[in-house]
Amino acid sequence: MIESRPEGPARLSDNPVSASVWVKIYLPAALWDRKRPGIERMLRDLRKEYSLSEAPTRELGVEDWTEQWKKDYDIRRVGRRIVIVPSWKTYSPKRNEIVVTMDPGMAFGTGLHPTTRLCLMALEKYLKTGNRVLDVGTGSGILTIAAVKLGAESVDALDIEAAAIAVAGRNVIENGIADRVTLYPGTLRELGAKIPPADLILVNILAYTIIRMLPELKAKLLPGGLLITGGILSEFRPDVEPALKQEGFDMIEALEEEDWVTLVARFPAT
Repeated sequence: MIESRPEGPARLSDNPVSASVWVKIYLPAALWDRKRPGIERMLRDLRKEYSLSEAPTRELGVEDWTEQWKKDYDIRRVGRRIVIVPSWKTYSPKRNEIVVTMDPGMAFGTGLHPTTRLCLMALEKYLKTGNRVLDVGTGSGILTIAAVKLGAESVDALDIEAAAIAVAGRNVIENGIADRVTLYPGTLRELGAKIPPADLILVNILAYTIIRMLPELKAKLLPGGLLITGGILSEFRPDVEPALKQEGFDMIEALEEEDWVTLVARFPAT
């Protein structure tokens, strides 16, 4: 994931690179012709500053991707109670464990990435039984499913990618919670009138997207409700926190792992 500030491109460290670094970019074949000039221009600029090899390209079939990642996807515990189990594996839960059965397909949200884990841990800590939850950018549906199994009364989940909604729908059914989840394709701005206010909102996207969306998110949060924001690189925390405070949120906690941070904030009741 590459993220840069609006006022200019992200700067590379001036320190010499001490280890080999591989950068792999996956794009839908239909976008390659349009995106290729920009990617090649970026790589040429990098090669001027660093000793980088030419970037080879090859076309992958859909099945190459959807099957290959499964080799590294195994049962994983997150937080105190949540256990993420791939749908093709079996697991006997221990007492008080919450099992989230997942087949992410080509959607984001396996539980392997720090942003997802941090959001799950915050959700486990702060969600109250009977809460109504809004999951913005649901991806595979992993946070939605965990929310229901942790006690949410219902979840409204949305994503701009139709493929993600399809994957989330299958995972919701697999977990037996379809009666408590409503899935929406589209943006919060487009769907605002259809979605009721929530006690807790999850948004695991990108720092500057979150900042731009804060007025819309606040409008969908009940007084006293919680906003859990993930997908934030630690270097952008100084930008997101002031934006939250400017919108009237009170900071509750910051959870960090590697280079990522998840912020928990409350919208005051009065």
